[in-house]
Amino acid sequence: MGGLIVHPDGSEAVRYNALDFPVRTGFSQLSVFPDYAADCHWHRDFEFLVALDADIEYMVNGRHMALRQGEAVFVNSGRLHYGFSTARRECHYCYLVFHPGFLGSSPAVAAAVDQLSADAGPDCWLLTPDAASDAIRRIRYICDHAVPGNALAIQAACAGLLEDVRRLAGNAASPPDPEWAVLRAIVGYIQSHYQEKIRLEDIAAAGAVCRSRCCALFRKKLKTTPAAYVTHHRLEKACAALREGVSVTDAAFASGFQGLSYFCETFRKVYGVKPSDYLRQIRGEK
Repeated sequence: MGGLIVHPDGSEAVRYNALDFPVRTGFSQLSVFPDYAADCHWHRDFEFLVALDADIEYMVNGRHMALRQGEAVFVNSGRLHYGFSTARRECHYCYLVFHPGFLGSSPAVAAAVDQLSADAGPDCWLLTPDAASDAIRRIRYICDHAVPGNALAIQAACAGLLEDVRRLAGNAASPPDPEWAVLRAIVGYIQSHYQEKIRLEDIAAAGAVCRSRCCALFRKKLKTTPAAYVTHHRLEKACAALREGVSVTDAAFASGFQGLSYFCETFRKVYGVKPSDYLRQIRGEK
């Protein structure tokens, strides 16, 4: 099963389009996630997403954003974020993720990128067709053409995107909040150890806080509990495994569930169908 890879600092190791091409693009839909909500996660890469045929919501470091069809979002480096639909409605989207180092090693470029991605920079930015049509077109172009053979054109387009954001955001700043650093460490720990038995004590220790403080941070910042987050993450990994052709039993245990019956019950409560029915739907069977 292709699980999430996490760096020692807790950040997601993004699976790029190619090993020597630190760009990831793709087209997907919200229904692949449990309860139409992706995992809250973070990475050092910049992220852009365009809502193609419906609305989608985004949460970035506690800020709620509502994207209408055709709008896009910029998520800055190092921010906890996820996309979702409160109404549990389908939305197809395209996404672009690229590493800051993709833009080159020029000291001037590096300084500009560091300034934008610093903790005091904007956490995110809504890109609308009225104010950012060029940026949205760049995202769509990159999603359609991001292969190593187009490296120079894609690099130029990515640099243009960051300049679009810098121009739109101006002097917008977000005062650093140390609580997000604690949650980044905790989330990274869970995503690294979801296949194991995880205790609340272990989760709290990853953020160097006590159990009560850990639970309070989850409620305050992520509107959930540590246990619910662990379950959601395991379900997402199980669904990904099922889509890759893994059996229900193997997907359950590889995702960290301790019993098959509990996995099936939890899966049905969230998805509305049994894992076996979900698997048949994926295969196109009746």
